[in-house]
Amino acid sequence: MGFRKSIYSYVRVKKDFILLYFLTTATIASGVAPAALSILTGRVFNLLNEYSGLLDPIHELRFRSMMILALGAGCITTIWVCISTWMLLGERQNFRVRTRLIDSYLRKPMKWYDDNNTLIGDLTQTNRCVEELRSSSAEASALTWKSLVTILALTVTSFYYSWSLTLVTMCGSPVIVLCAVFFSHLIHVYSEKENSNTAFSSERFTWSIEAAQLVRLSCMQLAEVQKFQLAINRCSESFIKMSLYASSNMAILKFLTLTMFIQAFWFGSTMVRKNKLKLEDVITCFQSCVLLGATINGVLHQIVVLQKGKVGAISIGEFLKQDEMGSGNCETSTNFDFEGRISGKVELYNVQFNYPSKPTVPALKNVSLVLPVGKVTYIVGKSGSGKSSLGNLLLKLYDEYNGSVKIDGIDIKSIDQKSILENITLVEQRCTLFNDTLRNNILFGAKGTDEKFIDERLRAACRISLLDNFIHDLPEGLDTLIGIGGIMPSGGQQQRIAIARAYMRNTPILVLDEAVSALDVVHRDLLMNAVRNWRYGMTTTVLTHDLSEIKSNDMIYLLEDGEVIEQGLKKDLLLNRQGSFFSMVNIDGAADSFDSSSSITTVEIPEGNKISTYDDSLMEYEFDTPKNDEDLGSLMEISSIPLEDSFYRQKERLKATRVTIREKLHDKDVNYDRKESKKCSDQSMMSIVEIMVRIYKGSPRNIMLLLAIFCSLYAGVSNPIFSYTFSFLLNGIVPDKNLDRGSPGYLLKWAFIVMGIAAADSGLTFLKEFILGYYSEVYIGTLRNDAMRKITYNQIEWFSQDRNRPSELSTLLMNDLRDLRTSVSKFISVISSFVIVSSVGLIWAIVSGWKLSFVCASMFPLLVIFSMIYGILLKKYETKYKDTVAQLENVQYEVVTGIKTIRCLQVESHFKKRFNLLQQKAKQIAQKRAIVTGFGVSVSNGLTMFIQGILYYFAIKLVIHGEYTTKKMFETFTLLLFTIMTCNSLVNQIPDVRRGQRAANKIYRILEEIDGSESSETGGHRTVQIEETPTGPVISFNDLSFAYPIAPTVKILKHLNLKIYNGDRIAIVGESGCGKSTLVNIITRLYECPSNSLFVNGTDVNDWALFKLRGQIAVVEQKPTLFKGTIRENLVYGVSDNVTDVDIFNMLKYVGIYEFFTALPEGLETTVDSGLLSGGQNQRLCIARALLQRPKILILDECTSALDKLSSHHINELIRKGPPTMLTISITHDEQMVKACNKVAVLDQGRIVEIGTAVDLFRQKGKLLKVLTRVGT
Repeated sequence: MGFRKSIYSYVRVKKDFILLYFLTTATIASGVAPAALSILTGRVFNLLNEYSGLLDPIHELRFRSMMILALGAGCITTIWVCISTWMLLGERQNFRVRTRLIDSYLRKPMKWYDDNNTLIGDLTQTNRCVEELRSSSAEASALTWKSLVTILALTVTSFYYSWSLTLVTMCGSPVIVLCAVFFSHLIHVYSEKENSNTAFSSERFTWSIEAAQLVRLSCMQLAEVQKFQLAINRCSESFIKMSLYASSNMAILKFLTLTMFIQAFWFGSTMVRKNKLKLEDVITCFQSCVLLGATINGVLHQIVVLQKGKVGAISIGEFLKQDEMGSGNCETSTNFDFEGRISGKVELYNVQFNYPSKPTVPALKNVSLVLPVGKVTYIVGKSGSGKSSLGNLLLKLYDEYNGSVKIDGIDIKSIDQKSILENITLVEQRCTLFNDTLRNNILFGAKGTDEKFIDERLRAACRISLLDNFIHDLPEGLDTLIGIGGIMPSGGQQQRIAIARAYMRNTPILVLDEAVSALDVVHRDLLMNAVRNWRYGMTTTVLTHDLSEIKSNDMIYLLEDGEVIEQGLKKDLLLNRQGSFFSMVNIDGAADSFDSSSSITTVEIPEGNKISTYDDSLMEYEFDTPKNDEDLGSLMEISSIPLEDSFYRQKERLKATRVTIREKLHDKDVNYDRKESKKCSDQSMMSIVEIMVRIYKGSPRNIMLLLAIFCSLYAGVSNPIFSYTFSFLLNGIVPDKNLDRGSPGYLLKWAFIVMGIAAADSGLTFLKEFILGYYSEVYIGTLRNDAMRKITYNQIEWFSQDRNRPSELSTLLMNDLRDLRTSVSKFISVISSFVIVSSVGLIWAIVSGWKLSFVCASMFPLLVIFSMIYGILLKKYETKYKDTVAQLENVQYEVVTGIKTIRCLQVESHFKKRFNLLQQKAKQIAQKRAIVTGFGVSVSNGLTMFIQGILYYFAIKLVIHGEYTTKKMFETFTLLLFTIMTCNSLVNQIPDVRRGQRAANKIYRILEEIDGSESSETGGHRTVQIEETPTGPVISFNDLSFAYPIAPTVKILKHLNLKIYNGDRIAIVGESGCGKSTLVNIITRLYECPSNSLFVNGTDVNDWALFKLRGQIAVVEQKPTLFKGTIRENLVYGVSDNVTDVDIFNMLKYVGIYEFFTALPEGLETTVDSGLLSGGQNQRLCIARALLQRPKILILDECTSALDKLSSHHINELIRKGPPTMLTISITHDEQMVKACNKVAVLDQGRIVEIGTAVDLFRQKGKLLKVLTRVGT
C-alpha cells in the first residue's frame, strides 16, 4: 500500500465490504432523516392555513404528527447501525495499524534503533496517533458523514420547496468553507507541534523512571522535574494556540450559520407577503435551515478531531513508509537457507565495519579469523576493541560492511537471516528478561515439541546454569513471574538465566559476550566448566576480557582498536614475553597466585563429555558444584531495586520439592496483564462530579474557571434569548392584516436584534471554548508536573509495583490525560449549557405558554434517565477498552526495549501471539463499546424526534382550539425546540466526557498514594558537610538488622557491625545474596533503616538531610546508566559545581579513556547511543562522572565487572593509590580489586564474618578465600 494521508488509509474494501455496505446504507438513511423531518414539519405547520377548511383537522394533525414519531422510531435503528458500524470500521483500522506497527518494530533493522534518539517517546506518541486515527475514522467520521448527507438532503429539500429562498439562505456558504479551510490548516500545524513536543516529553519522563536510582543518588530530581516542565510548557503552548484557532473557527462559523436563519426568514416572510411562497414552503425551508445549522454546528466540533486524525495518519504513514521502501532491512535479497544442522565453521576475511551511528569511527579494521568446528575460541581485548561487533555481524544484525563473513563456507549476505539465527545463539553481558514467568524466559527460542524431551532438557538447563537453588527458593518455582510485578533477578542471576536459555536452544554456534562477567569467581568458574562440557563438539566463541578462564590449549584472537594484533593458542602466546597478550596476563603481577585446585564435588550432567580444545591430550573436566547448598548460598543477589526478589528468600514460603517441569512454553499459562485490568476495573471509578470538585480545589487558575463558567452560562442564556427573538421573525411569516407583524419594518427590526444576539452568542462561544481549552490545558499541565514531581521524589520501591510500569505511566501522563483535558472542557461547557438551557429555556417557555411547556417538561425525566443509563454503560466499556489497549501497548514497549534479544532468539512469533491474544480481547470489548455508543446516540436522536412530534401535535392543537395565538405558539414552541435540540447535542457529548474518567482515576490515585515532595529530600536536620578530619568512624553500622518493606519478616542484614574510617579503601565481599548491595541502599537512604543502627560522621543516617547526604556520596552502579545526550551532558549529570573542559579532560585521563573521546569527530559533544560505547567504556564514563562530583564517599558496586583486564588494572590502581575521596567502598568479587583495597570485610548471610587486610585474610584461608577462589577451607 502506498503512503497516503487519509484517515481511511487502512480500510480494505474487499475485507470490509459487508461492513461498508451496512455503514453506507445506514449513513445515507440516517442522514436523509432530517430532510424527511423538515418535510413532515412543513406539512404539520401548514395546517395553520388549512385547518379552517378541514372537517376533522385534529385527525389530520394526529396522522401527520404520528408520521414524525414513526420517523423517529426508524431513526433509532438506522442511527444505531450507522454509529456502530463506523466505530467498528475505526476499530478495524485501529487494530490493523497496531498490527502493522508491532510487525514494523519486529522487522526494523538495528540501524533504525541505533539512529532513533527518542525511541520510547516516539512509541508513546505513535500510540496516541493511532488513537486519534481511530477516533477520527470512527465516531467523528460517523457524525461528519451523516451530517454531510444531511446537509445535502436538506439542501435538496430546500431547493425543491423554494430554490430562491435556499440560495439566499446558502449565500454565506463560501465564506464558511474558506474559514474552515484556513483555520483547519492552522489547527494542523499546531497539532503536529504538540505531537512532537509530547514525544520529547514522554522520552524525558520514561528515562527518569527507568533511571530512578541514578536520578536520586545524583540529587537530580529537581533538574529532571524542571526539564520535564519545560517540555510540558512547549506542549501547552502548542495546544493553546491550536485551541485559539479552533475556538475562532467555531465562533465565526456559528455566527455565519445563525445569520443564515435571519436572511432566510427575512426573505421568506417577504415572499409570503407577496404570495410568491406558501407557508408550508417557508416552514419546510426554515426547518431545513434550522437542522442545517444544527448539523453544521455539530460538524464544527468534529473538525479538530478529524484534523488530529489526519496528523496522526500522516505520522503513522511516515513511520510505516520506511518499511515499504525497504530501507536498511537486512533480510532483503537473501534466499539461501541451511538444510538441516550446520557444522558451525565461521570465517571472517578482511572485515571492515563502522556502526551507522558513527560512520567515521571504524569498529573493525580488516579483521580475519577462523572459528573452527567443535572448538572453544576466545576473542579477547580491552573495552571498545570491537569484540561485540563481531557477534553483531555474525548474527547479521548489520549488513553494511566490507569483506566477508562465512558460515560453513557460505557468505552470510546470501543467507536468510532467519536461518542464521536458528543456528547461532548470542548471550550478552546485559541480557534481556521479559515480563513473563521464569519458565518461559528460559524456554524462549527452545526447539522441539516433545514434552518429555523439553522437560528433561529444562531440568538439565537449570542444573548446568546453577539455577537449582535459586528456583528452589522461589515461591512459585519456575512459574514465578520475572520483571515488573514479579522478582527482579540480580545481574548474575540474569546471566545464568540467559545461559539456561542458550542451553535450551543448543545451536551449533554459541557466542558468549561477557556472558558471566557479573558472577563471582566461584560461580563463573563452575559455569564455564559446565558450558565446556555441554558444548563438546560444537563451535563456541567467548568474547571476554577475563583471561583467567582461558585454558592453555584454547585458541585466542587478541583485538585492539578493531584489529587482530595477536592470535594463537594461549600457551604459545605466553611464550612471547614481548607480546600484548603476555602483557595483559601479567598486568596484575600475582594474578593467578591463588588459582589452585582443591577438593570439589562433582555431579553428572547430560552429555558430559571431554572438552574440546586444540590439544587432543587435554584432561577431562566434570561439571563442578560446591560441596553443599550452604556453599552455594541462596543465589539471591539483591539488585539495584531489590525489593522484587528479596522476600522470596523467606524459607517459610519455599517449595518442598525441587525443580519441576510441567510443560513447554504456553501463552495461556501466563497472565500477561498481571491482573492489572481486573484491578483497575474493580476499583470504584470517581464520578465526573467528584473529578470536577477536585479540579476546582486543585487548580491554580480558578479565576479562569469562573470566567469560563460565566461565559458558558451566558452562552447558555443566549440560546433561549435567540429562540425568543427568533420566534418574532418566525411569527412574521403568518401576516396579520390588522397588525404590523410581517411588515418590512417589523422584519428589519427583529432581524437586527436577532443578528446582535447571534454575534453576542458567537463571541461568548469563542470565549467559552478558548478559556475552557486554556484552563483545561493549564490544569492538565499542572497534573503532569505534579505527578512528575511526586514520582521523582517518591520512594524507590514504588517503581517496582506492577501498576507503575514506565510505559503505562508515560501513556497516562502524555496520552490519557488528553482525554481528561477534553472531559474537563466538555463537562463544564455541557453542564453549564444544560443547566441554563433546560432551566431558563423551560421556565421562559412556561411563562410564555405553560400548557405546551408542561407537555415538554413531562418528557425531560425520560431524557435524564436515559442519559444516566447511557453514561453508566459507556463508562464500563470505555474503562475496559482503555485497560486492554494499555496491555497491548505494554507488549509494544517490551518489543521495542528488548528487540535485539527477541530477534536473536527468534521469538517474534511468541510476542505476536501475545499481542494477538490481547488484541482479540480488545476487539471483543470494542464491539460491545461500539454497540453501546451507537445505542446511546440513536436513542437520544430518536427521543428528540418523539418529543418534537408530540410538541408539534399539542402546539397546533392549541392553536386550532383557540387556546394559543400563532405568536404565542411560535414563541413557546421555538424556545422548547431549541432547548430540546441543545440538550440532545449535549447527550451526544457524553462519550467525550466519560473518556477522561479512567485517566482521572489513575492520576489521582498516583497523586494520593505518593508522599514524595521536595520537603522529603531534606528529611533530617543535619545539613553540615562531613568533617574533613573526623575523629571517629565516618560510617558506623551498630547492630544493624534490616528487612525490605515488601517483606518485613525476612531479614537481609542481621546484627551487622562495621566501622569505616577516613582513608579506608574497603572491599565488601560476599556470595550472591549475602546483602552487599543492600548496604549501598541503606547508606544512601534509598531505603530507611532503624534508628541508631547506622551513623554517618556521628549522625544517625535518618537525621541527615537527604540532599546533603547524597551530595557527598557518589555511587557507580554495576550496570552503567547513561541517557540520550552528549558525552559532556552525561559527564556533568549530577555535578553541582561548575566544571570546565580542563576538569573533564583531566578526569577522562584519570580513568583512562581520554584518547578515545578526544578522537571522536565531535569530541565531548558526541551523542551517546547504543553503538558508540562498549560496556567497559560506559562504566569508566560513569566512574569519571562520579569523581567529577567530588564526593567524600565513593561507592563502587561491581564497577570492574564489565572491564577488560587492562582497564580493570587501571581502575584497581586508582583504588590502590586512593581516589580523591575520604573513603572508598568497593563491592566486588574481583580478587585484584580486593587486593587494591587496604581493608576487606566479608559478608555472609547478613553478617560481617571476617574483616582485615587482604593479605591477612588470604593467609587465614577463611571465607574470603572461599568466595574469591576455588580453594576450600
